[in-house]
Amino acid sequence: MMSTRAKTRGFTLVEMLISLTIMGIVLGLAIVEFVMVFNHNSLMTADLTADQNGRIVMSKVTNELREGMPDVTDFTTPATPPPIVSEPTPAASAAPVQTISFWRVHSGSGGLDDPVAIPTDANGNPAPCYDQVTLTYDPVGHTITRTVTLKTNANCATPQTTTNVIASNVSSFNATAPSANLIDIDLQTTDTKGGSIYDLNSQVAVGSKP
Repeated sequence: MMSTRAKTRGFTLVEMLISLTIMGIVLGLAIVEFVMVFNHNSLMTADLTADQNGRIVMSKVTNELREGMPDVTDFTTPATPPPIVSEPTPAASAAPVQTISFWRVHSGSGGLDDPVAIPTDANGNPAPCYDQVTLTYDPVGHTITRTVTLKTNANCATPQTTTNVIASNVSSFNATAPSANLIDIDLQTTDTKGGSIYDLNSQVAVGSKP
């Protein structure tokens, strides 16, 4: 009895090359698509981070300004003293500045958090100590620094000055004062990937004498 052996046919070299070429094209397209998705995700993340940072910075600055109050302890005129110490100059046409300086009631001893009582004047009116708060923008370091200096008097005799950075990655910061109790803030942040600029503007009504 004669035995027969089944003939098997393998791939030829040409077929292998064609298969590898098609596989390479498919893998290449998949890699390109993956890179595009990754880059798009990176850009979106950078955009969202810059936008979020801008909103956080604006919130910090406006919260600082909302604590501003006029120093009513040593003024004679005007009848309603402004809370702004020096900058920005209250004027509708004044040039923008990168420093804001204003008064606020001291939060420690002799101020709002005095463990005994808020100091009073001869008439029994509250006469707390005051801090001079200065917000300064550094265009080189892209930061906003807060400096708090205690205004010394009989109730707060020990000088105090504290400085700390309250915001980073700020590409632009400008302030104007349309009036003695209004401050316009305009700031910008830039994302680190696509260079998109986010511009935020806010107007804050700073406290006045009640």
